[in-house]
Amino acid sequence: MKFPFAKIFKSQSKQIPGTVKKQLEKCFPGSKNIDWEIKNNIFEAIFYLTDVEHIAKFTKEGTLIEFKKNLWLNELPEQINNSGHIFGEIMNGIVINRNNVLFYELIIRDSKLDRYVYLFDDKGTLKESRLL
Repeated sequence: MKFPFAKIFKSQSKQIPGTVKKQLEKCFPGSKNIDWEIKNNIFEAIFYLTDVEHIAKFTKEGTLIEFKKNLWLNELPEQINNSGHIFGEIMNGIVINRNNVLFYELIIRDSKLDRYVYLFDDKGTLKESRLL
């Protein structure tokens, strides 16, 4: 027995359709450190592109459903930045593209140091919020 713990610690192999992998490479050429998750027949790729974390969701046919990209705070559009600062200090920002409609998810810390997630549309209108 050369590797006695191999079977115990081996993760289950994820079967990602070739069409999904090809679509990821087509939409996000040069992606690195790709990790796949499968949830309800949706294939989610977590990866890095130009040293920035991205998440993309695909159907089993390879259709891109949505993707998310972490943003540096100075990359936030002015309207989103202004809308977010109403609630407190912006800690993190993510742009979400759903069928070419943009949303912005911000983690904001209020004056009591509680953190919330806020979702804004591309015009800075608050769509939803929740305590982290």
